[in-house]
This record gives sequence, C-alpha cells and structure tokens, in this order.
Amino acid sequence: MRSKVFCLILLLFFSYVRSLAQENAYFHQTEVGFLWGKGIKNWDGNYLNRMDVSISTFHGVKISSHHVLGFAVGYDQYDQISLIPIALGWRGFLGKENKAQLFGGMDFGGGSTFLEKKETNQWSSSWYEGGMMIHPMLGVKLPAKKGNWALSASLGYKRQQLSYFQGFLDGSGQSSFAPTTGSRLPSGFTSLNETNYLFHSLVFRMGVMF
Repeated sequence: MRSKVFCLILLLFFSYVRSLAQENAYFHQTEVGFLWGKGIKNWDGNYLNRMDVSISTFHGVKISSHHVLGFAVGYDQYDQISLIPIALGWRGFLGKENKAQLFGGMDFGGGSTFLEKKETNQWSSSWYEGGMMIHPMLGVKLPAKKGNWALSASLGYKRQQLSYFQGFLDGSGQSSFAPTTGSRLPSGFTSLNETNYLFHSLVFRMGVMF
C-alpha cells in the first residue's frame, strides 16, 4: 500500500514538473558510475570487495536559483542483485549560476527488486524485497561553453536495505503460525525465513545537468 501511495506522489509530482518545464523551472541530472563497498558474506565468514554499476536520473523543479526539489530513479547492482532506487531528492548549489559550482544533494527513498525473478516450485518459494535507501552526496557542476547544459561529477555515500525471503509451501492455501515466533505466515506457507542485508557503498558518478 505504501509503495502505491509513493508511486502516486511521484506521478503527480512528475506531471507538475512537466507543466513547469516551459517556464525554465525544470532541472534534470543523469549520471553513471559505480558503487564500491563490501559484498555479501561468504560461507567462510569473509567479505569480498565489490564494484558495481550505478545509474541515476534526477528530475526536479527549481524552487530558487540555488535549490531544486524533485525525485530520482535509477539502477544499482549489488553483487548479483539488481535494484531500482526510487527516491525524493534535493540539490543545492553554491556559486554563480554561469560559473563552476559546488553542489550538495540528498536522496531518500527505497529500492525495488522487480527485476529479480521470484523462484517458486512445488515445495518452496524465494524472493528479494528492497528496503529503505538514503544517499547524501557532494559534487561539482561545470557549465558548457555553449548551450544550457553542464558536466557533473559527484561523490557520495549510499545506505541500502535489502531482504531475502525463503519459505516452504504446504499446498493448502491456508495461513498458519510460525512455530518459533507465533506470527502469522503468508497463505500457503509452513515456514518462512527472512535474511536482512545492509549495503554501505561509496558512490562515484559522472554525467550531465540541464
């Protein structure tokens, strides 16, 4: 229910952004780079470093000459897991508008795992679910000599939650109670295990603004 409400808010906001685009209030930023951090723990208890792809596109409205509010969507790879980050965001700029500027940003939202296939057979079912994401950043904006666009480079930190569910089916379609916690299981499951992950990443990206 919360994801549907969030998507509706984004849809309404995007419609508002489009209506302001003709008034030069629209702001766009697209960047490509990498996520660097520790991966999922191996069977021996050790972690391997990972360096994965990160893509982000930000659409916003200029509420003043130095501040932009909007939303971001993108693509992040964590080991072998693909997430689609969806977030509300802010960008703030320091310096003259037609010169090189420093900027800061903050994206807050979650990650969708709809690209990950849910595995189901006669006996069991397993799937991933994304959780809360927060991404502060600092960067530089370098305006082009011709045109209304600029190069950008940003360095930030991303905190992303992720859960993996694996359950065994009873084939009855009736819900039951987990034997250890007494909590109600989803319909048709005899047991359900949840493994939570928390990814901390250094994020470096480069792209364009206009």
